[in-house]
Amino acid sequence: MSDIKKSERTESKLEVIHGAYAIRMAVTNLAENNFYITLSKIEEKINNRIKGLEEKEQKRIKESMYKFYRSQIDRVSNNVIELATGISRHLRIANTIFPTYMSEFEERRLEMDRAMACCNALQDELQYVGECLYADLNRYMNLVLQIQKEFNMIKSLRQTDNRFLKNIKNSG
Repeated sequence: MSDIKKSERTESKLEVIHGAYAIRMAVTNLAENNFYITLSKIEEKINNRIKGLEEKEQKRIKESMYKFYRSQIDRVSNNVIELATGISRHLRIANTIFPTYMSEFEERRLEMDRAMACCNALQDELQYVGECLYADLNRYMNLVLQIQKEFNMIKSLRQTDNRFLKNIKNSG
């Protein structure tokens, strides 16, 4: 048993990886549920667009817009799942590198940077879904906070990696 109080302990590296996996699961759940997109808002937008047009033209535009929204949902689904997978992938790669040379230290740092970039891009995609595809942003709030926490944990991990610098060998 540790002498350090639980409230005073720092996050473990493994917790960062577990957090990334939890984000991946939450994102998969969102994609499975079509991001909880409000179909009534899409219907309203389509109906406003086709108001006053001939029936044949209304049908063509309606089909086109539904096709557009479906393709956007599919595209965003693929993107968010890939970004969520990227967070854990880059963290695992970084975690396998124990730097003894500066090039290894830099590679480890790059992988953490890539994981952080995936966090930012994932938040951007979720924002797009909420604003442009009429999803309920309230359902995403916990996930967005979880992604931000993950980003901050990765950033902290990068800072603690400076401990390797004193033992880094010059060439490699």
